[in-house]
Amino acid sequence: MDALRCNRDIIAARRNEEASQADIQIASQRPNPVLSLGVANINPHAGFNSGGPRSKTVDSTVRVDQTIETANKGGLRVDAARANSRAAGEVLQAVITQQSSAVEQAYYDALVSQERVAVLNETLALYGRTQQASETRLKSGDVARADVTKLQLDVLRAQADLRSAMAGHASDKAALAQAIGVPGTLADNRLVADWPALDVPVPEPDAETVQRRPDVTAAEARLAAAASARDLARAGRVPDVTVGAQAEHYPVSAANQTGSGNSFGVFVSIPLYIRHSFGGEARRAEVDYYAALDDRNRVLLEAQNALERSRNQLEAARLSLRQMVEGVVPTAESVAGSAEFAYAKGASGVLDLLDSRRALRQTRLDAVTAQGEFAKSLSAYRAALQSSPNSQVRTDVPRP
Repeated sequence: MDALRCNRDIIAARRNEEASQADIQIASQRPNPVLSLGVANINPHAGFNSGGPRSKTVDSTVRVDQTIETANKGGLRVDAARANSRAAGEVLQAVITQQSSAVEQAYYDALVSQERVAVLNETLALYGRTQQASETRLKSGDVARADVTKLQLDVLRAQADLRSAMAGHASDKAALAQAIGVPGTLADNRLVADWPALDVPVPEPDAETVQRRPDVTAAEARLAAAASARDLARAGRVPDVTVGAQAEHYPVSAANQTGSGNSFGVFVSIPLYIRHSFGGEARRAEVDYYAALDDRNRVLLEAQNALERSRNQLEAARLSLRQMVEGVVPTAESVAGSAEFAYAKGASGVLDLLDSRRALRQTRLDAVTAQGEFAKSLSAYRAALQSSPNSQVRTDVPRP
């Protein structure tokens, strides 16, 4: 499907997932050691002594410090990044489902407008044949000039309707191109009608259908990511430890009798949580967790309502289309056929003909609309039943 490659929302979601994979690599990186080089006890009045660099009477040091993370911060950071990556993957699946459904909706809208143009073209062709019969009857004195004028006015109205339908169809095709993500407006492309059958079977939802939806699994993954971030923020209250090792060279010379030669040292430094202990970060992570919990509950409720609503709309659209196909359209065609025959034989007036023809035209347009509503409702219902490929019904939902 072209939308999977070209749709901008899908591309953006895919880039976000790729970035989340990089975030895992970033989170797995531990603090680098710090190398320090220093020179102290420089006394230009006493001189630096002769000889090589190591003979100079200055105190030179080489030191390496390494921060050691406590409270499993590194592991928690990786867990949070992996949870965010899973959430990004589920969001990608949700976006693919939403945008695929949007493309189908746009396709059926364009197909409906294309069928409307076809119906109006057929109507104009029918008017053309009737005009010829009317001119023949006018010459023979069988109809009045006013009746022929009424037919011509109806033809003008039908032509205006056709122009409006063609403009609407062009707009619908441009919207379809935008939904797919392809350049242009598809103005030169004719859509191939692929209407679903009226009696097409649809799967029934089970007790776990809602939990497997991509939007619900994405909300669950975001909740798990928020729980991992909360654990990481809580671990921030435990200070990290920095250890260091140092080598010092302070030579003895004629100008410096107090030199110590080569010496070594080790250090441990711990931050003092006097002003704060990262309580604000922990509190913010706590709020973010409950916000993710609220969002999960909201998405779950909306998914349940959307599934029930789409199911009801599908059944209503199916009944409407069945009524149009099996009852209304055949009746309108029969009435219009009788009116055409009666007018051609001179047994009825032009007003009866125009009324029946308008009713038939509107009935066919209504039938096209009903066909489109059924197809769109079926597409929406199938999208509501869509399951994430990585979906699992969770039994380990993070708790406060």
